[in-house]
Amino acid sequence: MTASIDLRQLRYFAVLCEELHFGRAAARLNISQPPLSRQIRLIEDSLGVTLFDRNSRSVELTSAAEAFLPKVKRVLNDVDEAIRSVRKPVENARCLSVGYTTVFDFGTYPGKVFQSLQARFPDWTLACHGRHSISLIRDVLNGELNIALIGLHSDVKGLALRVLHEEEMIVALPSADALAAKKLISFSDLAGGRMFWFKRALNPGFYDYCRSYFDVIGFRPTVIPEPNDHHVLLGQIADGHGYALMPDSMRSIRRRGVVFRKLRYPRLALKVGVGMVYREDRASEMMMAFMDEAIANPPFGL
Repeated sequence: MTASIDLRQLRYFAVLCEELHFGRAAARLNISQPPLSRQIRLIEDSLGVTLFDRNSRSVELTSAAEAFLPKVKRVLNDVDEAIRSVRKPVENARCLSVGYTTVFDFGTYPGKVFQSLQARFPDWTLACHGRHSISLIRDVLNGELNIALIGLHSDVKGLALRVLHEEEMIVALPSADALAAKKLISFSDLAGGRMFWFKRALNPGFYDYCRSYFDVIGFRPTVIPEPNDHHVLLGQIADGHGYALMPDSMRSIRRRGVVFRKLRYPRLALKVGVGMVYREDRASEMMMAFMDEAIANPPFGL
């Protein structure tokens, strides 16, 4: 690490790479967006490269950032491991650290699970962390988190998995689109349009699951970058820039200019879901209580 880039700035860079959204990254770092932007610009100036392509709608990694990120993660992991190796463990600490995929509105779920659990166990310390599923799985594996709520179809090798919920994917269309008049949309109907889609790096397991499904049915959509924020995505759909596949529960969001329609599936339905992952060798009374509470209060109000 050069003298002009400190550890704090590397953490800022790594978090922004995970979130690809300055607002969410700043919230995770407990700072406002302007200081985060300034620190990222200082790193770029020090390195003499652009790390992020950003505009009012999206933030994307450049090739320089993709090359830099693995080395930064290695440095941060080494530092964290060094700290853990000398930190005295707290005897009988009643603490539970839970991660949750950022597709959730925390105030609705898993916030309600935390509230119920805290009422039952007021002497526990509960900590929550919102991240992408791939980051959550890594943190459960290395012991940073006790348990995580993740999107299904992720690679959870080495972890125990309990499924909470599954639902079919539907399509969100511009209300002005001719297809909006149909109640049931086929994949052939969608073939000529443009589909918002996410980068594989954000969720490799779900990405590969969907692409495999598309290959089997012969669906080859024209893909355009999907904004990280659902409200931005719905705004772009309303403006007629394309359509998107979404969980069925998203139809509860009302957005002028957007309609949600069911898909006609030629085989088993394309599904998205939520599960809990944890390390069996670290299972505890607190984790079991959290899982029981999560099952009793399933996501999406089901």
